[in-house]
Amino acid sequence: KLSQMMQDHLSEYNEVNINMNLVLFGDAIGHICRISRIIRQPAGNALLLGVGGSGRQSLSRLATHIADFRCFQIEITKNYRVIEWREDLKTVLKIAGVELRPVVFLFVDTQIIEEIFLENINNILSSGEVPNLFEDADLGTIYEKMNPLVAQSGLPVTKTNLAAMFIKMIKRNLHVVMCMSPLGEEYRDRVRQFPSLINCCTIDWFSPWPPEALSCLAGRSSPSALRRSTDPCPRSRWRSPR
Repeated sequence: KLSQMMQDHLSEYNEVNINMNLVLFGDAIGHICRISRIIRQPAGNALLLGVGGSGRQSLSRLATHIADFRCFQIEITKNYRVIEWREDLKTVLKIAGVELRPVVFLFVDTQIIEEIFLENINNILSSGEVPNLFEDADLGTIYEKMNPLVAQSGLPVTKTNLAAMFIKMIKRNLHVVMCMSPLGEEYRDRVRQFPSLINCCTIDWFSPWPPEALSCLAGRSSPSALRRSTDPCPRSRWRSPR
């Protein structure tokens, strides 16, 4: 029943998004379930640890679709720098804090062009805000949206309470899903420098896919399709049963 339900959700996802040709074997379904449980929790954030090509992004998108959340991901270009990054942060924070829509911010370590990206995510995970991100004009619009929420709470409508309500809505509706590779010193240095990546996230380890993954894929795809497949189990990680 679980496998059939996942296939149905995948078909629904492919109808309205870029097609994901996934083979949902047991381990992949297990990761989807874990990610789904994490992002459905209040202030639920996930740290997905595994090598590139292990299906972290694809399974996260499917889990986000199952939860009926919006998935937000930045698009890296050759001119993408801190200015563009801050604009994207404003967008995703407004979706969660102003529009009050549940949103998953999917971020991959290959998108870390500058270390300030991780510093900002660390701040969002720990406190729900990025210092000095919004200008006065932006804050005026945000506080106007927060005004009725503060009034409904029975609190005085002050700038402090308006800002606190905005942060509260961000923590309620924004879910960060970080995809990182645990290999190398770079990961260890980043975890030590930005502790919220561990303290404020639930970790899901993407281990090498089992022989079942190869069997499921081979049973459904032709040899030519295997080379083109975007399945979460990469060929470099296939293991043959002994």
